[in-house]
Amino acid sequence: MKRLIVAVALLLTMPAMAPAQNPNPRYLGQGYFFFGWGTGTPSYVHPVIKQVGFGGEGFLYKGLGVGAEASYASWGTQSTAWIGCGDLSYHFRRHAAPFQVDPFVLGGVSIVGPTEVGGGRGSPALNFGGGANLWLAKHAALRFEFRDVAGASFWNFDHVFSFRIGMTFR
Repeated sequence: MKRLIVAVALLLTMPAMAPAQNPNPRYLGQGYFFFGWGTGTPSYVHPVIKQVGFGGEGFLYKGLGVGAEASYASWGTQSTAWIGCGDLSYHFRRHAAPFQVDPFVLGGVSIVGPTEVGGGRGSPALNFGGGANLWLAKHAALRFEFRDVAGASFWNFDHVFSFRIGMTFR
């Protein structure tokens, strides 16, 4: 009889425990891909730089995150490079709901490497920028970003400015 009472009690309390689940789970990270267009200074050397890449971020504490990305850039008729970045970021509204905006800032280090044979060993650089994710659904957002890669001597630029558009997934 005791087993029957315990079984009935468990069956009756199970539905009461279901609403205790969090309807807004805490996301520990997000991934993204992007397309970008920009220019470098001095811009008369190579006026348009095209870029495509992907990356990801893991959140450490509240909106503070650490991330990495890889991209491919081209300018002029035959100049191309691979770019790797390691960044720290801060998302001001990390848990934004659909149709809300999550602005962010970021900065870090980059390595710019040539793709041509005999093009050199590449060079380190700094990067910084910011943007916003416009969450269209619970797990997908439009990503708008501005990024400056500063000091990449391989490119013969002081700064490379780019505007990026892409998708973010969590």
